[in-house]
Amino acid sequence: MTSAQTAEAAIAPEVVEEFEDYFGFSETREFVFPDGKQKIFFKVMSEGDKAKFQKATNRDIHLNRNTNDARIKTDPAQERHELIKASVTGWTLKRKLPDGRVIDAPYTNNGTPGDELSKWLQVANPRIVEALEDAIRKANPWLLGEMTVEQIDEEMQRLADMRAEVIKRQQSEEAFR
Repeated sequence: MTSAQTAEAAIAPEVVEEFEDYFGFSETREFVFPDGKQKIFFKVMSEGDKAKFQKATNRDIHLNRNTNDARIKTDPAQERHELIKASVTGWTLKRKLPDGRVIDAPYTNNGTPGDELSKWLQVANPRIVEALEDAIRKANPWLLGEMTVEQIDEEMQRLADMRAEVIKRQQSEEAFR
């Protein structure tokens, strides 16, 4: 190598090939509560998380060959809670004590009814739980394909009912002005 080539090699940056790492997929999102201060952190599901969730929410199909009837047992509450438990990784929630002090709410999610996430799900505002579920589903587009036509119809009806309630509330508020 000539001295010019040696000097040029010392100046030229080394070309490094870039590769995407397809092992250890990890992406975290935030769900922000209406107060804008408290948050729940949840992960976008990996294939392993997806398989675990699907196993926990597997539905049995019963076929009656004599009548050609089919029956699928669904439990939307159990599916919603399993989805949240499989996805939530932490939070910055506060809890008010009986004496008025506000403390950080501890976070645990070990799959038992006594963990803090399970306890919160039992007492939380259903609208907030539904909004969290919606955020998790949007972060995992494959979940939207899991919805049945009946579930989509139920969601559409729920939204229509909510819309009617909001219109009614707004009209009554305007009547007081």
